[in-house]
Amino acid sequence: MKYTLDELVTLIMDYRGKTPKKLGLKWSENNNEIPAISAKNIKNGELINIDKSHYGDDKLYKVWMKDGSIEINDILLTSEAPLGESYLVTKPLKAILSQRTFLLRPNIDIISPWYFFALTQSKSFQKKLFERATGTTVIGIKQKDLRKIEIDLPNKNDQRKIGNYFRVITEKISLNKQINDNLLGQLKVISDNYFSYFTFNKGIVPDDWEYKKLTDVAEITTGYSYTGKELVDSNIGMATIKNFTRNGGFRSEGYKPIVPSKNVKKDKYVSLFDMLVAHTDLTQNADIIGNAEPVLTTNSYEKTIYSMDLVKVVPKQDKISKWLLDLVLMSSRVKFHCLSYVNGTTVLHLSKKALREFEIPLPKDYKELENIIDLTKNYLTTVSKNIQENSKLNEIKNQLLNKYF
Repeated sequence: MKYTLDELVTLIMDYRGKTPKKLGLKWSENNNEIPAISAKNIKNGELINIDKSHYGDDKLYKVWMKDGSIEINDILLTSEAPLGESYLVTKPLKAILSQRTFLLRPNIDIISPWYFFALTQSKSFQKKLFERATGTTVIGIKQKDLRKIEIDLPNKNDQRKIGNYFRVITEKISLNKQINDNLLGQLKVISDNYFSYFTFNKGIVPDDWEYKKLTDVAEITTGYSYTGKELVDSNIGMATIKNFTRNGGFRSEGYKPIVPSKNVKKDKYVSLFDMLVAHTDLTQNADIIGNAEPVLTTNSYEKTIYSMDLVKVVPKQDKISKWLLDLVLMSSRVKFHCLSYVNGTTVLHLSKKALREFEIPLPKDYKELENIIDLTKNYLTTVSKNIQENSKLNEIKNQLLNKYF
C-alpha cells in the first residue's frame, strides 16, 4: 500500500536555524552535560564523534527540545551536509537535536521502526530524497518536501520479518565493534602501563633490561609518492591518513584504489598487522600526526601499499616480535614523543627524526614478555577477524536492501 512519509510518522522534529544565541543562552563545552547531535554525528547507521559535539545544560535542553525528548524507535535523518544519513534510536538517548537533522517518530500502527530504518538506507529512498532536494554547493531537503515522499509498504508481518533481518545484522555488527573497542582499549592500557612502570622508576630499567632505539629493532620506511591521476579503480589499495581516526583507530574506509604509474618497491607494500604511523596531518589540533595504528584489514584488495603521508614500522629479522612491536607503538607515549617533532601550520609534518630517536625499554630475554606478546597476538587477530566479518555482514545487508527495496 502506498503512503506519504507524512502519513508514516506521528512527529517530525526539525530545529534548523536554531542556535543557543537566538535563545539567549550558550553552549557548554562540559562533556558531562547533554550532547548536541548534528548531521556530522550520524554516519553509516551509527552515532559518531559524540565527544566532539557541543554540549548544553538542562536549561538549554528544556528550551530547545520544545517537542519533547528523543525516544526509543525514533529515527534521526540528516537533512543536509550530508543528506540522507540515518540512525535508529534503540536505547535511551538524552540529547539536543541540533543542526541539519530531522527526528522522525514512526507511527508503529503502520510501519515497523526497524523496517523504516532499513528503508531510509535503501537506494530507492535515497533517490527520492535527492530528487526533492535543493541547493548547489550544499544539497538538502526541506521538511515540507520530505513529508511528500511516497513509500510503498508491505503488510506488517512482512515488515517485521524484513526489519528483523536488518536488526540481527546491525546488532551483530555493533557487538563486533564493541568487542574490538574493548580489546584495543585493553591493549592501549597495557602499552601505556609498559612505559609507566619505567617512568615511575625515573627511567631506570632492571639489569637484565636495556633501552634500545626503535631503529635498532625495526625498519622504518616511507610510503609511495603518488599523483591524483593514479587514483582509479583497481585491485590495489593504498592506505592513507584517511585510515586514521581522530580519536585513535584504523578505518577501513580510508583506503584508496590506485594504479601505480611507477615501479613499487617491496618495502612500499603493507600486510596485516604491520604498523603505520601518520607523518602528515590536515587537522587543526594535531589529532592524527604521530598516531601509530596496526593494519587490521586490507579490505578485498589483492595488494596494498601505503602513501607518502605514512611510514611503516616492521621488525628487523629476529630483533623483536611483531606483536610486541605493535603493542609498544600503540602507547600514547609514542604520540607524545612525536608531537615535539612536528612542524608546519595548515599542514603538519612529522620530522623523520621522531621515530628514529624514540627509545624502547626491552628485556634481554624476550621470554619475560611471552604472556603479553601472546595476548597482543590473540587480541589483534580477533579484532581483524571481527572487522572482516563486519565487512561480509555489510555486504549481506546491502544485498537485502537491494532485494526488499
